[in-house]
Amino acid sequence: MIEKLAEIRKKIDEIDSQILKLIAERNSLAKDVAKIKNELGIPINDPDREKYIYNRIRKLCKEHNVDEDIGIKIFQILIEHNKFLQKKYLQETQHKNKKL
Repeated sequence: MIEKLAEIRKKIDEIDSQILKLIAERNSLAKDVAKIKNELGIPINDPDREKYIYNRIRKLCKEHNVDEDIGIKIFQILIEHNKFLQKKYLQETQHKNKKL
């Protein structure tokens, strides 16, 4: 039984690593999104895109038997963090441009 528990925990650890790797990958795209939005004159906040994401997450939660409230909470955190990263990138870019 202890070996089985250790095996399951090892799988959980591997999944946690994969999740964090994907979050890091998602976060790395924030700079690219911010740059394009800035060039197109699009604001960082995009309610239509957020609505699309939340609707998609609700559907995926149902497909994968994940509690919808948990799925939405996770993506609220991810979206807010990505908006923070986009704002940070734009501020850093503007700060660099002022120095030039």
